[in-house]
Amino acid sequence: MTHVSVPDAPPGVHRIGLTGGIGSGKSTVGKIWAREGHHVIDLDALSRAVLDQPGDGLEEAIAHFGEEYRDSATGRADRAALATLVFNNSRARAELEEIVHRHLWAEVARLEKDLAKTTAAGASLLVVHDSPLLFELGHDAHYEAIVVVLTPEEERIDRVVRERGKTREYVEGVIRAQVCDKERQARGDVFIDNAGAPEGLETRADAAFAEACDIIDDRLHAAD
Repeated sequence: MTHVSVPDAPPGVHRIGLTGGIGSGKSTVGKIWAREGHHVIDLDALSRAVLDQPGDGLEEAIAHFGEEYRDSATGRADRAALATLVFNNSRARAELEEIVHRHLWAEVARLEKDLAKTTAAGASLLVVHDSPLLFELGHDAHYEAIVVVLTPEEERIDRVVRERGKTREYVEGVIRAQVCDKERQARGDVFIDNAGAPEGLETRADAAFAEACDIIDDRLHAAD
């Protein structure tokens, strides 16, 4: 997996990482926090936007791989054609990942800079990164607290098959490509149990956010 340099957070901005395996409910937690007024940046959505929306990232990808990888009907990247290209071509996959991740992080930097401008001088700002591949990309050190959503594997498979229409084989393949929950527990700071029915998830999400804030406060005071 391609590793791209992650920009430092602007002064006064403190990052909380939110992660979890496919089907864990990580994105649901991110939506809960966003609905409550917290600043949540969805890295997966920004990653998709690089190839799905007009902009420098899309044009760089097309210039690199060729116009045949542009969908003539929409002007966007032809994702099916790109997927075929990179399936057995590790060099092309690395090149595409580098383009996408570089433009993704440029957009993150822009968003954080804009948020920082709205904050009073000397004040702190919490920004959550909803990041499905936080551990896989080795981005641990870029977050002051990491919240992990944990759900039993069978429940995750069932959710994705039922709610997204994916096959069991597809979900199992994604799970194998991601780090396991045991590793997530070893590397995370705060954990949300999302097993079973969704009742109570909002309460657990709020408690986890408060705990992450406490961790950041403790680290800031320790550094003084």
